[in-house]
This record gives sequence, C-alpha cells and structure tokens, in this order.
Amino acid sequence: MKQFNWITIPIYNCLALTHDAIDSCLAQDIGDIRILCVLDKATDGVGPYLRSLHPRVQTIGMPGCGVTKAWNTALSHIFDFREAGAALVVNSDVKLRPDAYRLLMSDGGPFVTCVGTSSGAKFPGGVPSGKTRPHPDFSCFLIRKECWQKVGQFDEKMRLYTSDGDMHLRMHKAGIEAYCLDLPFWHYASGTLKQTDEADRERILKIAQDDRLAFFEKWGFDMGSPNYYKQFTPSEQASASSDARPSPLASES
Repeated sequence: MKQFNWITIPIYNCLALTHDAIDSCLAQDIGDIRILCVLDKATDGVGPYLRSLHPRVQTIGMPGCGVTKAWNTALSHIFDFREAGAALVVNSDVKLRPDAYRLLMSDGGPFVTCVGTSSGAKFPGGVPSGKTRPHPDFSCFLIRKECWQKVGQFDEKMRLYTSDGDMHLRMHKAGIEAYCLDLPFWHYASGTLKQTDEADRERILKIAQDDRLAFFEKWGFDMGSPNYYKQFTPSEQASASSDARPSPLASES
C-alpha cells in the first residue's frame, strides 16, 4: 500500500474558510498529501466541493458528531486502516504555511503543534513572530501513531472544547511531552463562530458549557485553571511558557 502524508479536518460548513484550509493543505511541500474530512455539518455546499477533489480529498459523513468524535474517527482510519505513522490534524478555519507539515514531521516528537496567530501577522510572506503557549494549540497538531496507541483516543464525553486539555493531561501522565514549535499559521478562531447562525451559536455554546462540566467532573478542576497547570512539572511549565523549541525556520533564514 502506498504511504501518503495524511491530514484530517473536521468540517462544519464555512465553505469559504474550508476552501482556504484545503488549498493550503494540498500545497504542503512535503508532497504525497491525502486529506480525510469528517463532515459534521455540510449544508452550505462544502460537501460537493470536497467530493469534487477526490481522490486527494476523501470524506466521511457523520452529521452532528462533534470535533472529538471526528478526530477519533479520522485518526483510527488513518492509523489502523491506512497504516500511516503520523497524521496532521487541522481545523477547517486555518491556513498553513507550505512548509508546516514538513517542519512538524522533522521535529520528530510524538505530538507537536504550531503556534496560531490571527492578527498582526504577514501571511504567507515573511516570518510572523509566534507566541508559545502553556497549553498546546490543538487547532493544528501533528500526532504520531505511537502517541495514539499509548494514550488512547480523545474522550468523547467532551464533544468540542475540553477534550484537548484532557488529552494534554493524559499525554503528560503517560510520559509524552507536547511540543509547541514557533511555526505560525493563520487561524480565524472566533471569527468562524460569528459566521454561524444564531441557533448554531447557542447550541455550540451549550455544548461548551457541558464540556467544561465534564472536564471538571473527571479531573476536579477547570481546564486552564491554576490547578490545571499544577499537574505539569515545573520544568514543563517553564519550557511551555517560553520558547520550548527553537523556531525550525531559523535554520532556513
């Protein structure tokens, strides 16, 4: 079986932003790209658009699944059925540099993220100054099969928001560090939520509340709270709040 460099994207409408995300993913200079999109909601033309790009873009329809189940479904398919050793997971509202996948792979870590930026940056020209974060940015992350097998799937009791913090804690407890490279990408973030209709926004905000409660019930503290960060070693906190890894762009400048 030919091995491809797999990317997976959970899709919830937003055709214009999805178009930009897909274009930037297909333009990755690592080559041999295949994209697996899980369609949570596809009522604005995004479904036919993605299917028109087959076979480089493949789709799985799972209406109402939520981001967490979309991640689990796609990664299980990529690692188990496609026998890939790694996968890049991105949101449908991001735009990547052409070298993003290659540089994340060259890092060699079992779980590596970029640093998102949504304003004040020149893209794609120039090198925006990234801002490292104490919590990995799960809107663009590379996960290797070894991490997936050791830590397990994302917790689907948290459908949209806090499953990333839960995974971060579980990785740490399993002895896997999550590295954040100073490698910026464009992320529309809250701008995407503004493009949904009022009913969708209310539903999403309700799910977010339920996810926070599910996280608290599991761990006994809120994601992002001081007690959350206390779970990590002082050395990890220090490296996470500074430049934990030198920019992979430095050697290319």
